[in-house]
Amino acid sequence: MKNTSAIAAIIPVHNGAGVIGPCLDGLAAAGFAPGDIVVVDDASSDGTADICRARGIAPIVLDANVGAAGARNIGAAHSDAEILFFVDADVVVATDARAVIAAFFAAHPDHAALFGAYDARPAAPGRVSRIRNMLHRHVHIEGAGPASTFWTGCGAVRAGDFAAQGGFDAGQRMMEDVEFGLRLHGAGRPIAIHPELQGTHLKHWSLGGMMRTDLFDRAIPWARLLAAPRHGSAPAALNVSRAGQLSVLCVSATLAGLVLMLAARGAGLWLVAASLGLLAVFNRRFLRRLLREQSAADAVFAVPVLWLHYLCGGLGFFWVRSGLDRLTGGGERTDVQPQGARK
Repeated sequence: MKNTSAIAAIIPVHNGAGVIGPCLDGLAAAGFAPGDIVVVDDASSDGTADICRARGIAPIVLDANVGAAGARNIGAAHSDAEILFFVDADVVVATDARAVIAAFFAAHPDHAALFGAYDARPAAPGRVSRIRNMLHRHVHIEGAGPASTFWTGCGAVRAGDFAAQGGFDAGQRMMEDVEFGLRLHGAGRPIAIHPELQGTHLKHWSLGGMMRTDLFDRAIPWARLLAAPRHGSAPAALNVSRAGQLSVLCVSATLAGLVLMLAARGAGLWLVAASLGLLAVFNRRFLRRLLREQSAADAVFAVPVLWLHYLCGGLGFFWVRSGLDRLTGGGERTDVQPQGARK
């Protein structure tokens, strides 16, 4: 049976028994009835489906794992809603989420999509988790307004526009939402970052997990999109900020300073200190946000976390631009076409 509500929440989930309950409870508190919610259980082996059923939601259970992009396409195919609200299974939307989406599209009939931001209350314990989730929040708040990408963590799109673009590229393992946004923007359809639409992120970040994600799931796919000839607008849309570029240079200078220190040259220490200081200066707006919304200790600890974040970003860009990506079988695939929502 298809979902026919005005706004349908689409949630892909794989082995999400630890997060899907709070996610669904958050949607209920925001005014989404069980019939407004489409959960696609992407071949979970835990109790995810039972948790959904206990809340009156009959999940679409897949026999084989198809990935988040494919699962979202399947969820969209089971809805006749005018607006498709994509939510990650580890996000608890704010109680006004449905109202914010409805008000935005009513006030912006020309817009195809919007996406929001994490709130200032990351749920996972630990300083790394707070800093990493707050960094994501900061980027979206600073970028509020017209956008050329999309985000499925907490983002909504008109069903007609979603179908017109063929949905998400189910063959793309990561960054499929960004790639979809590029196509939507390239078709001349407006997208907005609307930070009033918020959700609490439940994800726990370890330092190692953050670096793996930043390198393999963010930096390398991001650089591939930059280099992809089928996305003519990608360079303008995906270029990092000047502060981000300078931050990568600071990381490089710090590494040079460490090499000098190993060579027993005193200038190395000064270069390391100056580079870290400049890194803090270039990211001062984020550090100020941490001071306001978290703590001074988080702001201090954020400097080495940012250093690692930009190290991964620089490495990912170098890996793709140097040609090493293609030598190891990476790069853009030309044999995969976006798979649309199947009505």
